[in-house]
Order: sequence, then C-alpha cells, then structure tokens
Amino acid sequence: MTLQFTTIVFVIVMLVLFQLSPGQLRKYVLLLGSLGYIFVEGGVLGLTVILLVTLISWGTGRVFFAGKETTNEGRSRKIAMISVIALLSAVLFGWKYLPWLAGVLGKDVSGKTWAAVPIGLSFYTFQAISYVADLYTGKMKPLKSPVKYSIYMTWFPKWMSGPIERVGTFIDQLKYSGNIRSYSFLRITAAAPYFIWGLVMKLLIADKIAKPVDAAFADIGSMGPLALLLASLLYTLQIYCDFAGYTNIAIGLSKLFGIDLTQNFKTPYFAENITDFWRRWHISLSSFLRDYIYIPLGGNRKGALRKHLNTVIVFFICGMWHGAGLSFIVWGLLHGFFSIVTAFLKKSKLDFLVKGGIGRVLTFIAVSFAWIFFRADSMSQALQFIKGMVPGINANGAAAGLAISEGEILSLGTMDWWIAGIALAVLVVLDILSYRRDSVPPALMIESLGANRRIVILAAVLSLVLIFGEYGAGEDIRKFVYMNF
Repeated sequence: MTLQFTTIVFVIVMLVLFQLSPGQLRKYVLLLGSLGYIFVEGGVLGLTVILLVTLISWGTGRVFFAGKETTNEGRSRKIAMISVIALLSAVLFGWKYLPWLAGVLGKDVSGKTWAAVPIGLSFYTFQAISYVADLYTGKMKPLKSPVKYSIYMTWFPKWMSGPIERVGTFIDQLKYSGNIRSYSFLRITAAAPYFIWGLVMKLLIADKIAKPVDAAFADIGSMGPLALLLASLLYTLQIYCDFAGYTNIAIGLSKLFGIDLTQNFKTPYFAENITDFWRRWHISLSSFLRDYIYIPLGGNRKGALRKHLNTVIVFFICGMWHGAGLSFIVWGLLHGFFSIVTAFLKKSKLDFLVKGGIGRVLTFIAVSFAWIFFRADSMSQALQFIKGMVPGINANGAAAGLAISEGEILSLGTMDWWIAGIALAVLVVLDILSYRRDSVPPALMIESLGANRRIVILAAVLSLVLIFGEYGAGEDIRKFVYMNF
C-alpha cells in the first residue's frame, strides 16, 4: 500500500463496488480489487509469484489434507508439509540472499529482473507456511474455497507489509464482511482513528525525521558524536512511526470493509525488557516465530541450554527474514543475545535491570543500539557509525553536523523540526495513556470520545496532516520502510 492519490481513488472505487454488490459477490470484489492493486504496484512478477505461492499452499491442503487421515496418509502429509515449507522457505530466503551473495562474489546483478525481491514476499510466504503447518497439526481443516483463501493471501492493505494474519481468524472476518448491510456512521468513525493516526505517524513524524537520519548516515565522517547519537535516536522513532503507521492505516482501511486485522504494535518502547519488547513489536511476526519455529524446536521444554539455543536460532532467522546481509543477521543475533541476558537477569539479584523504569530505559537503549545495524547499508557502515558516537575516537567536535545551514539542521528545516517535535510529544503522551490501559492510541480515542466529537477532532487532525505533512508526488513519496522486506 502506498500513500498516493491513485490509492485513495482506488479505495473509494472499491468501497462503492463493495457496498453495491450483494453479499455473496463481495468476496469477488475484494479479490479482484486486491489482484488489480498488486498488478499495478508489483507488476507481472509480483502478481505471478503471489499467485503461485497461493496455488501451491492451497493445493497442498486440498490434495493431502482433505480426506480422513490413515497411517499411510499420515506419512504422505508429513512429507508434503515438510516439502512445501522447505520450498517456500527456499524461495523466500534464496530470493533475498542469492543477489547478495552474487554481490559478495563481485557480480553485479542489481539490474537483473530476477534479482528484485517481489514486494510483500516475506509476509505472504509466512502466511502460506502457517497455513500448511496448521493443516498438518490439525489446528484447521483445508479451505475448500480458492477465492476466500486467495483473499487471505492477497488482501491489499496487508499485502506489502502485513500484519501476518492467521487464516482461520481472517476467514471469520470475511464472513462478517459479506453480511454488512450498509455503511454506518459508527463503522466509519471506528475506522477513521486508525487511518488518521497512521497518517500522523507516517507523514508528520516518520517522513520528517527520516531526513536527518539519511543525512547522518550519508556523511558519517563529518558528524560529531552528538549528531550521530541524535540520528540513532531519531531512527528508533522513525521505524516505529513508519511501520506502526502502516499497520494503523491498514487496520483502518480494512475496517471499512468489515475486516479486523491483527494489531501489530502495543507501545513497544515502554517494554521492560527485550522479551516484553517482542510481545509488543511486530506482534504478528513474533507470534509466528514462536508458534512455528521456537515451539517446534522444543521451546523451553528441553532445558535451559536448549532454550537459549532455540532463542538464538529464532532471532537468526528473524534477522535473515528482514533482509540480506551481515548487518541484518547481527541485528537479529543481538536481540537473541539480549533475550538470553534477560532470562539470566530475571533469575538473579539483578532482576531490577529488566523490570520497571530502569528496565524500560535499558531496553530502549539496547533496541536503539541494535537498530543501527538494521539501518546501515553494510556492517562496515554500522561499525563506522558506532565508532563515531564515541567521543575521543571521533575526531570531530561533539556538535559537528548540528549547525544551522540555510535554515536547516541535518537537512531538515527548523519549522519541520518543531512540527515533528510537537507530533512526537503527542505520540509519547498517547502511548503513555495507552500503555496504562493496555491499549493503542486509536482504540483509546474510540473508548474515550463519542462518535461526533471524535469526527470533529479527527477532521482537525487530518487538516494538520494535509497542511504540515511530508508528502509529494511520484518519486517524492517516501515508501514505507518495511516495503523493502
């Protein structure tokens, strides 16, 4: 999903066709609309790959899991499950890492069509894997309808960057979607807080503070420790606002069609330790890694050493899933290391370091440090950035790079610094309130404000986004960060 005028027109047309269609035909509107959107944004390759992954996973269910299980069928089902998951995993990780390996070997394949990873591959491949695994474990029966399963795989708001939905939950939403009679004011006011708050996070915060982050990483050698420390902090906030902003927009759009997507973020930067962080950050991914990798490996059932090894394996895969390159693997392994340290500290007299206010501060610092490897283009750039944050090692002045030049600081105008700062202050306040109620800001707005008052306030907020937001046309539009994964 991209923030373009054509996307807005597309959504409006989809809503009109959806509303005018009889209940039994609405699933075709959802499917054809999603396929059309994928074709426009992802091209022939993107559409072909997602259709093949959909066909393979759905067909596996119909061929191997539709009948009553016998001893021989049990063996064939296990072989089918392992083969399909291995194939899908090979497609995913092979597509990500073969071009990278070619580059390591000195071969430039950046211009090759096959080297470009199809948009959303990481997300819908994991959905297909979860479906096949659930069939094997008996958590669900194979879907007879290829249309409903295809909607699950291709639903356009979540196609690019998730959430990674579970098929059973999503199909239940489709049943409700088909029974919607008319557009109600309450349904629109329930969707609007998610959509507009997502725009605030993306256009008023993420895309503005992305400019100084880009400037710092592009010219590390001329930056002082304070500038690099600021850039590290800003990227920590940027990636949260960018990704959580996408999720909120996807949830809001889906609600207009009667579909409730998984909430992917719950105030992650208030986590007391790394374990708590992954219960709040990219929830659909962390739950996938837990249910389909960590638990099948043995989880914590085979002793402490095996538990820690399983943790490292999970985060190694997590790093590889996010992108190709050593820096992504190091990012994943750092989180694995932090998780193991957390487990040890919880059972020691130093448990105060992984809970309460101290735990929150240390967790935020650890997460921010790890994000440097995630943002860097390479390991060498990440290490250069980290060295530059240390006074004494960095030969530049402490505040080098922070001077005002032509009304800008780190390529961002002073007015935009104020706008982003005010928006961030609002974000912090709303996240604090949401944390205390175990909620999220859009849900908090719905709970705390009546429908009429909510619409008035959201209209005012939307006006501020349109006036002060960071957007443009064509190449000027900054893509969502997780579209790259």
